[in-house]
Amino acid sequence: MSSNLPWMWFARRASGITAWTLLSATIMWGLLLRTRILPAGSPVRLMNMHKYLGILALLTLTVHLVTVLLDPTLGFTWANVLIPFTATWKPLALATGIIAAYLMVPVQVVARLRARMGKSGARWFNRSHLIAYAAWPLATAHYVMAGTDALVPASIMLISSVTLVIVLLLTARGWVPRGYFTKRGTARPVSAVKVDAEKKELVGAGSGN
Repeated sequence: MSSNLPWMWFARRASGITAWTLLSATIMWGLLLRTRILPAGSPVRLMNMHKYLGILALLTLTVHLVTVLLDPTLGFTWANVLIPFTATWKPLALATGIIAAYLMVPVQVVARLRARMGKSGARWFNRSHLIAYAAWPLATAHYVMAGTDALVPASIMLISSVTLVIVLLLTARGWVPRGYFTKRGTARPVSAVKVDAEKKELVGAGSGN
């Protein structure tokens, strides 16, 4: 039994960190879509990438829950991993992770039902994404409080860099008008065309005189 403990520990930690990283990537990609910082491309492909990241985050989260249940050193039951504050081992840390997991589900459900919801689909889609913003800090708290190696230099660097990027993107979402970066990218060629046209007019006028 003891020979299996390292493998289970690595599987539990790897799946948890991967789920957190994919959740972070999903939020960052969504913010990039919202602010339109991403280069111009197919809107469908860009949105599909956002959906795929969210699905992968849920799949790795499921793997994480399974490894938690199978780890004999923890001895958790289904109730411990599904109901907050029922576990005796770090109940607050586990509760933040459980609540974060529940908050991730509505976003994916609404995304799948959006087309069938008619005009209200877009409104509920936007509202559900506010839940995702609440899931991320809870998942991060779970990562830090429950992880036995969460405060090693590599982990601190990962958490700090991701947090910085998300804060900057949230700032851009709140203060920069939507489509600002796209407009900035298209404004220069238009102004250049106008300048060339004005130069041609001046040259033509000079030759006519």
